[in-house]
Amino acid sequence: MGGYLLRRLLSVLPTLLGITLVTFLLLEALPGREMALIGGEDRGLPSSGALEEIRRAYHLDEPIGRRYLGWVLRVARWDLGESVLDGRRVGPILFGAALPTLALNLAALLMAFAVSIPLGVSWARRRGTRGERAGATALLLLYAFPNFAAALLLQQVFAVRLGLLPLQGAGGILPGAPPLARAGDFLLHLLLPALCLGYGSLAYLTRFTRANLLEAIGREYLLAARGRGIGEAVLAWKHAFRNAAIPLLTLVGLLVPALLGGSVLIETIFSWPGLGRLYFYSLSNRDYPVVLGLTTLTALLTLGGSLLADFLYALADPRVTAQEGR
Repeated sequence: MGGYLLRRLLSVLPTLLGITLVTFLLLEALPGREMALIGGEDRGLPSSGALEEIRRAYHLDEPIGRRYLGWVLRVARWDLGESVLDGRRVGPILFGAALPTLALNLAALLMAFAVSIPLGVSWARRRGTRGERAGATALLLLYAFPNFAAALLLQQVFAVRLGLLPLQGAGGILPGAPPLARAGDFLLHLLLPALCLGYGSLAYLTRFTRANLLEAIGREYLLAARGRGIGEAVLAWKHAFRNAAIPLLTLVGLLVPALLGGSVLIETIFSWPGLGRLYFYSLSNRDYPVVLGLTTLTALLTLGGSLLADFLYALADPRVTAQEGR
């Protein structure tokens, strides 16, 4: 197990360097960096001397390879630099935005799995019925509905018309309020964006669960268990689902990057103070240190999700580590 995880961990490093290098080169190709560093276009065109001073101050006159290597060495010490907009350190900015994003994505994953797994098991037990076909069609239509349109619709219904849920933000209670009241207010603000972020995975996860469960139910030892009079519910949940759950674990690593990518739009619509909204704001204002720090952190979270999936898969099926060791 240890050797298997170590090999997976070592394979992460080249991927992380490749992601940061591509982002660094793309940001270098964008025009207007000097204007952003000097304070924006509203201050007028700077003189050539001012531009040269800006380039020297931010080491833009150095070769790109040296600047990238220097940035990598600083990141290794967790020195991500300072924001060009307000001068704050990038590290605390990212940490403050990472917690709301992780809460949002974790809630979206839990909601998706809590609904899709029981549905998948139920449809596997009732395969071919009208209810199963109607439910599959409804979920596919839901999957095709854009999440930004769903976000605007849910805001209009539950926040504007009914007034049951907050429209935007992550909490409106003063910091001096009791912790339980603040937690409840946070969960109310979390509900709509988490629902919009996670509902698109329902159709895929449900059909994936159904397909793997049908494959497990068709195995000989389960057919023999059915012949001994074991009930269908016990057969599906206690025996078949244990085998079908192993492929589901790999989806954890695949869904994390998809949810992190989709949270950019959802967080912007709901004014959620997370990494996605910060990404949009930083790109719009050409805050390159924050963009590079966000790319690095997002890559780390994505690769960490993949490593978690590998670990869970190896823990559930020891044959994986045995085959790797051959």
